Amino acid sequence: MNHPLQTSGEGDLKQIDIIKIYSNKRCLVIDDFPEIRGSLTRMLKTFGASTVDTAANGEEAIKLCSKKRYDIVLCDYNLGAGKDGQQILEEVRFLRVLLMTSLFVMITGESSREMVLGALECQPDDYITKPYTQQSLQMRLNRAIIRHEALLHIKKAISAGDYQTALDYCNKMITEGSRFASDCLKMKGHLHFLLKQLIEATHVYESVLGKKPLIWAKLGMAKTQISLNNLDAAEEVLESVLAEDSRYIEAHDLLADIYEKRNDFMGSQHSTENATRISPKAVLRHRRLAALADRNNDDEVTLRSHQQAIKWGLNSCHESEQDYFNYSRKVSDIVKGSDTSEAKALAANATKVLDRARKRYTDRPEVAVQAQFVDAQLLQSRGEENKARESIDKARAMYNNLATPPLESSLEYARTLHALNDEDDARELLTQLAARYENDTEVMSVIDGITGEPISEAGKKVAAKLTREGINSYEEKSFDTAIQVFIEALVTYPKHIGLNLNLVQALIAQSEANGYEPQFEKLCRRCLRSIGSIPPNHKQFKRYDFLLKQLKTHYPNALS
Repeated sequence: MNHPLQTSGEGDLKQIDIIKIYSNKRCLVIDDFPEIRGSLTRMLKTFGASTVDTAANGEEAIKLCSKKRYDIVLCDYNLGAGKDGQQILEEVRFLRVLLMTSLFVMITGESSREMVLGALECQPDDYITKPYTQQSLQMRLNRAIIRHEALLHIKKAISAGDYQTALDYCNKMITEGSRFASDCLKMKGHLHFLLKQLIEATHVYESVLGKKPLIWAKLGMAKTQISLNNLDAAEEVLESVLAEDSRYIEAHDLLADIYEKRNDFMGSQHSTENATRISPKAVLRHRRLAALADRNNDDEVTLRSHQQAIKWGLNSCHESEQDYFNYSRKVSDIVKGSDTSEAKALAANATKVLDRARKRYTDRPEVAVQAQFVDAQLLQSRGEENKARESIDKARAMYNNLATPPLESSLEYARTLHALNDEDDARELLTQLAARYENDTEVMSVIDGITGEPISEAGKKVAAKLTREGINSYEEKSFDTAIQVFIEALVTYPKHIGLNLNLVQALIAQSEANGYEPQFEKLCRRCLRSIGSIPPNHKQFKRYDFLLKQLKTHYPNALS
């Protein structure tokens, strides 16, 4: 027997039936004004709701959602200080305390396209702009609830991870000619994607697009084609989406994925920048942008992205103290050996950022420890070696007082030892960490990237392989290829002395063949910053000294 709402519209239902729907729902109203909370509560009860709770801010709302199961949530977008509606929705979905089986309706007086698109990125079930009357709110809410109820059995299956059952439900409703068949088609395409049935997903999107060029179908098609590695086809679809409206955030994100798969990291950066401009509160996207910009030697965007991650992380479920350290550590890298007023200002700001981290996380001693280590790196970069030694001694004492030093604190300890040229101690600590985390490829990658040479056997093999590839290209006078190989290798092994010197040598050779290149100067400077100082007894010192002399001729500003 069919669910009565699967084939019925609002006009087909008697008011008593809609009241019954409301009567079985637990509702939550989130607004910072008590008068509006009271007004919306009265309206919901007039509609038939019997249970309505209220919250004045994001913290209250998330606590309530963690304790109770709500079926309908009405949330204002602007809630004064603290979390806004977009961040509340993002967090309750992230924590899985409010699944898609609950109806989340955003209410706001904002009407700008950019703000709406940013809010919609978290996928509320409906979006109502002010001003509204009781009658207009009821009409919108009725429609949303009727659609939600009709699709609820599908949403329950998806929330439970039973994608095949959800797909069967979608097919049944489509076959029966449900008035919600278009919703089912959209979910069907996504379910095929989740089930890795990519050809079937393609067929769904093709059937929709053959009738009407709907944006959701285009985005679904592009995502599917990316997974099939049909990058050109996906790019063409996404370009058509952006030609229609350049503010579709997902289209920019998917283009960034395409460019990254092609190793076009500058293109990926530009697409990610476009997305952040449209939806500036997405913390994870700012982190992605920082990583891309860092890879592209774009220090300005890297720093700005770290700052944005800090700013928007304050009220986000994705907040992390590591954003503070990533910013300060990057500043330490940039100002190394520089005595300009700009470098001094950057270093001073980084110190303030570290102080903010200490104050923000006063209940976490491991944060204070990591901040102290990064502070030592900053001092060393500014040439204040005695103060840097005092700072690391203080940090070491704090570190030893931790009952169980967390991984991030230990990694920062090793970075600081390396920055202060205590290479043997740094490698000893990293070797201990490598033994503990040998099965965690992500951690091992970080460990391998901290000092002059990889710690793990796998890292050593990869670095050696890339070195051979680059050298072969260099010897064949394919300097562009050699440069790209060495740049790619340094993404994973940024402190590797041999790879950095190889890149400098390739850049010089290319310049001798084709003339001065401004961007090469920046690359050479970065390589020298990554290497730091090499003592005369180091096996690479003679080569290092020789390349420094060549740089004086070709890129003297790289030495400043």
